[in-house]
Order: sequence, then C-alpha cells, then structure tokens
Amino acid sequence: MAVPNTDLFDIREYGALDDSDDPDTDAIQTALDECAESGGTVYVPPGTYVTAPLRVGDHTTLHVDAGATLQFIGDYDAFPTVKSRWEGWNQYGFHPCLLVDDAENVSITGRGTIDGGGEYWWQFYDAPDSEIPDGLQKRLAEFEAKNEKQDDVSSFTHRPPLFQIFDSENVSVSGVTLRNSPFWNTHVVYSENVTIHDVNIENPADAPNGDGIDIDSSRYVRISDTYINAGDDAICIKSGKNAEAREVGEPASQITVTNCTVEAGHGGVVIGSEMSGDVRDVTVTNCTFTDTDRGVRIKTQRDRGGVVEDLRFDNIVMRRIACPFVINGYYFTPLDSDPEPVDEGTPMVRNISFTNITAREVETAGFFAGLPEQYFEGISFSDVQIDATRSLDATDLDPAMAYDYEQTHGLFCKSIADISFHNVRIRTPGSPAMRFEETEDVTIDGLRVPDDQAAPVVTLQNVDRTRVRDCAPQSEGPFLEASGPETREISLAGNHGSLADDVEIADDSDATVDDS
Repeated sequence: MAVPNTDLFDIREYGALDDSDDPDTDAIQTALDECAESGGTVYVPPGTYVTAPLRVGDHTTLHVDAGATLQFIGDYDAFPTVKSRWEGWNQYGFHPCLLVDDAENVSITGRGTIDGGGEYWWQFYDAPDSEIPDGLQKRLAEFEAKNEKQDDVSSFTHRPPLFQIFDSENVSVSGVTLRNSPFWNTHVVYSENVTIHDVNIENPADAPNGDGIDIDSSRYVRISDTYINAGDDAICIKSGKNAEAREVGEPASQITVTNCTVEAGHGGVVIGSEMSGDVRDVTVTNCTFTDTDRGVRIKTQRDRGGVVEDLRFDNIVMRRIACPFVINGYYFTPLDSDPEPVDEGTPMVRNISFTNITAREVETAGFFAGLPEQYFEGISFSDVQIDATRSLDATDLDPAMAYDYEQTHGLFCKSIADISFHNVRIRTPGSPAMRFEETEDVTIDGLRVPDDQAAPVVTLQNVDRTRVRDCAPQSEGPFLEASGPETREISLAGNHGSLADDVEIADDSDATVDDS
C-alpha cells in the first residue's frame, strides 16, 4: 500500500468493519475529523464500508485503496438538510454523499470505489405521491418551504449528489471510481484550483440527472485522463441561473479538459444552460466522445443573461452522435420568435473555436442559433470533418432542444454575426450541406463535399456578406442558392474555376456576385 502522508488514520482503528450491514459512519467521520485537525491520510482498506454522508476537512487525504468501496446508505433520514447550489440556485436539499466544504488542501486518492447507491433514490424520481414514503414527502415539503424558487427542474433537491466540492481550494481527485450517483456525480461549486485526474465516472444511462462532472462557478479547474459514462451530460460547465447568478457574479473560468474519454451521455462537453454568471477561458483537447446525444453543446435562453466567451475545442473525435456541434439560444423555447428588448437577461455567446475535429456517423452536422435581438459572434471551424449520414431516425433526439425546428442532416446557422469555415469536409445524404439564415457574415474557405453531394451545397437566406474561396463547382446543380431581401454581397474569389454560373439568386433578393 502506498499512501501519500506519514500521519495515517486507518478507519479500522476507529471501529470500521468491512462487509458489515451496520453503518461505519461514526468510525469514518471520526477519523476524518481527527485528520483535519493535524493533517494526514485517512486510509480505507480493501472491503465494503456502508456509511451515511461524510464530510472531508482541511489538509486531508482520503485514500480509498484498491478493492475498497465506500457504499453510501439508501436512507433519506440519514441525509441531513444543507444549503448548497442546486441547478443554478442557492437552495436547500440533501447533504451530498461525500462533501468537501470550506476546506483547503484536500486529496481523494486510491484505486477504490465510491458508490452513491443511486438505485435507492432513482425509484422516487417522477414517482406518484402514493409511491413516495411519508417521511420523504415531509422532507421534500421542508425543502419547498425553505426554497424560494421552483421551475420545471425543481426535482433537483429530491436527491443528493455523490461528491461535491463546495467553496474549497486546492482539491485534487485521482485514481478512484465514482459511480451510481443519486443526482449529479461530481459537482465542483464556488471553488478554485481543483484537479480531477485519472478518475472513472460511471452512471447508468437511465440515471436521472446523472451528470458526470459539473464545474459550477469555479476557476482554475483541470480535468484530465478521465473516463466518463454518464446518465446525462458528461462534463458540464455552469455558473448559475438568471438574476440570482448575475448578482452572485461568480463565473466558471480558466478550465481545461484534456485526454478524456466519454463513452455515453447527453453531451460530451456542455456549457449551460445555467451560465448567467459567465463562462470563459475554456480549453478542451484530445478527447473522444462516443454515443453521446450531442458532442460540444452550448445551451442558453432568454432571461439567463451572462456571457459565454473564449472557448477552444481541439483534437476531438466523435462517433454515433445526434449532433456534434450545438450553440443554442433557444433552449426549450421556440426558434422562430420576434426580437425582444436587449437587457441584462439577454445572453451572449462569442469567440468559439473548433479545430482538428472528426465527427462520424452523426445525424445533423451542426446547429447554431443566436437571438434576433443579439446575434452570437465569432464562431470558427478549421480542419473539421463531419459525416452526417446516420439516419435521422437513429435516435429520438432533435439537434438542440429548440422548439419549432425541423431536423435535417445539414449544418444550420441563424442569427450569428460572423461564422467561418476553413478546410472543412461535410458529407450529408441530402441538400443543402450548409444552411444560413439571418446571418451577417459567412466565410467558407476550402469546403469539400463528395462528388455526389446533392445540390445546392450552400443556401443563404438574408445573409449580409458571404465569402467563398478555394471551393469547386458541382458536377450537377448549383453550388450556392441565395434568397431574401437582406442577402447582399457574395464574393467568389480564389476558387477552382469560376463559381459565378453555380450561384442561383432568387427573385426576392438583390444580391450581387463578385467573381473577380
């Protein structure tokens, strides 16, 4: 056994018994409390230790050895009421199974398992009142009386997260397996300088709200070499919801994700929809996403406010995904809506870069929708390959969870100030491969499509400026179709032969074509 500190607190010396039906909570918590007074390592040896919620304090390493399992008990009475952040609001709910709260210099290490016993809690999700025990209904009523806010996702206070790092600094997690979380698996909130390395996150596909890792209003966070199989979003970055989060003003920032493998989940890396306190300076590199509903997903809606900016996604491989790229300003709201006044509740997404990405066996190439009152800005693609030939019936999923949008294989873009594509390859079984509506500036440089790609390859509707270069005419049909009175300048310089004859302008458009 290798443990990282000479001051060792072996839970067996405090009375913990492996493979016992009786909870070892008092023994383990006493060891953790004494360790926090002087610093050291709390050692969990091989065996299964049943326990109620635990709290880890300052200067403590909790080492869960290979073959050891911390098995959290299925008993709502064993979980005290605490105030925390739940789905973007500071509210009351159940104590997390394992909690690092207001602590510094904490490590969770070892090759053991931390199991939240989620099956016990999942049975109550969406159950009728007649199937929820009276005692649990009383607890939920207590939360509702204390909490000021409710919405369609207010079931979040019904179940505890497995592991939460709250208002803490210098925390690292490595080696362990975190599985079967009642709610979110790992939640980092109001914390800084957090490292998650070489960790396994495992939740069944049907685990309700079974997010893998949620980084929430925290900064200097590093996630690396981690495997995630989640029942919801795999890695999610958040900063609170609506007016409360804007007042709190704690962004999620300076976050890196690298060398991670996502086997399943609702999204590989997801930003939002709670992003009202801002999300910025995020880099995601060298990852694979397989069988996730979406790949990279940014979701928001009116009244969120906040800014998502300066995000970089590089060296990512995706396979069997409904939609690999989503930026959605209409999360659970209708896409075709009139402009509204711009105020503090109007969200902004800007400066998002996708490079060196391959997405195969996907249904829809991409979905990008800003708001008519505030276009999203600065979306760029470079060296990206998308094979959007998977049947639209392969899953039950729409691309972005925006209402009133009819799914197609092609990339869709609306209400974006500027979007660019450099050296991008797209294969779709239908036409168009790329569709732009109500967009100010589109740059397409080096777009490649198969020889048998259906025409037109690109359609424009009310697009102010379009630049096309390093592209080739289609063997049959137009390369580009333009319509709408707001479609104006189309530049075709630097292509493989003239594209002027491969542009069709609708009667409702006065667009001009420059092929010089």
